[in-house]
Amino acid sequence: MLVSIIVYIAAIITSIVLFVAALVAWLSEYVESRALAAFIVGLLFLLLSRLVYILAARKAIEDINERLTTISDVAYAARKGYGVIIRFLESILDQWLK
Repeated sequence: MLVSIIVYIAAIITSIVLFVAALVAWLSEYVESRALAAFIVGLLFLLLSRLVYILAARKAIEDINERLTTISDVAYAARKGYGVIIRFLESILDQWLK
């Protein structure tokens, strides 16, 4: 099963790379410069990634950040509570041993 997932991801990455290469090759015929075509395609993908971030990824990242903050707050409270309990038990044990 893991192998099929790896092959699937590799196929997706390969198809994206081939698509971008074909797009640059096609566009370079019209602008007569591979560098300019690569720049234009790169700029288009940059704008696309920014649009995806604004429309979808930002909310997911904010949700993850909020959950991590909650986990951190709970861990801090647990650590403090553990320290209070240990000090309380130490004081009882000290009084009992005296």
